[in-house]
Amino acid sequence: MSENQMYALFLSVPLATGFLLFYYRAYTDVVSWWRLVVGNGLMFCFLMSTLFVVAESYYRFFYDTTDSLSYTKVSQRWFKRHVVNNAAGFRDNIEYAPKIEPGKRRVTFLGDSFTFGHGVTNVDERFGNLIRATHPEWEINVIAFPGLETQEELELLKSGLSNGYQIDQVVLVYCLNDVADIFPEWRNAYQAILADDNGKNWFRQQSYFIDIFYHHYKASHNPYINNYFHFVKKGYSGQFWEKQRQRLTVLRDLVNSNGGTLMVVTFPFLHAVGPHYDFLAAHDEIKLFWDRIGVPNLDLLSAYSEFAPEKITVNRYDAHPNEFAHSVAAKKIDEFLKANMR
Repeated sequence: MSENQMYALFLSVPLATGFLLFYYRAYTDVVSWWRLVVGNGLMFCFLMSTLFVVAESYYRFFYDTTDSLSYTKVSQRWFKRHVVNNAAGFRDNIEYAPKIEPGKRRVTFLGDSFTFGHGVTNVDERFGNLIRATHPEWEINVIAFPGLETQEELELLKSGLSNGYQIDQVVLVYCLNDVADIFPEWRNAYQAILADDNGKNWFRQQSYFIDIFYHHYKASHNPYINNYFHFVKKGYSGQFWEKQRQRLTVLRDLVNSNGGTLMVVTFPFLHAVGPHYDFLAAHDEIKLFWDRIGVPNLDLLSAYSEFAPEKITVNRYDAHPNEFAHSVAAKKIDEFLKANMR
């Protein structure tokens, strides 16, 4: 059944029970125990189905936001509503040319969902587009997809270069979980989440309300979802960090060998910022590495440390930066670019 047909079916339940309840009250004048049971049962069904339709209508038509993993029907519908790609296949409202326009500088932001603008309804309010509005003398290209890790970003840049894409200033927008694909816990977590999503029962498949209510419950009780971010802490020590450093060095060399200059912007885990931020060691390792290999880098942790997580994230179930957080990032990155572009 289509979504419209399913919604019509949901609507039919309170209508049918309401009609039966009206008929019962109008034509039943003899009181008995079984008639009381039937009457109370009809009233209960009418009230509960009405409340369900109200909740379903709200989440189906009016509640318009995302979750961190785009796990719910609401979040998936948000992407269909608000994400429009250009001819190159990237989310943006301008086209990208392979060659740099004479007399202009090109800044290519390379990243994942933070760069993509996950949860930002108006693409002009993500940091890349905000910087473009400030600097019409620059070409700003945003090469990003949700869920990319370092290896995938490296392959994406290689593909663009092999197809004639020219680079100048390449800004890797780094998130701490970009290292996650090189250790087993990430794969286990992702597979567990996918298995749960693929196993949706009929009610979750058809109802926006039941689906999001289930997700909110799982977000609080599923150890993979609830503790996903803590898996990445081990990625900044030992063999995992060594492998990640190798991949990042390859990325720097790829940019340099194609006439570009690499710079890096690091985002913190926004949901965790505050006086007891648990990922400082990872930030220190990242900065030390970039400094050692001579890559200009900006850590945005200090820019967000004064804000509560709810001020800078999309919502309590989506830890991506909201429009305000993008505006903070745009200002800091703009200053960083002007100081380091060469």
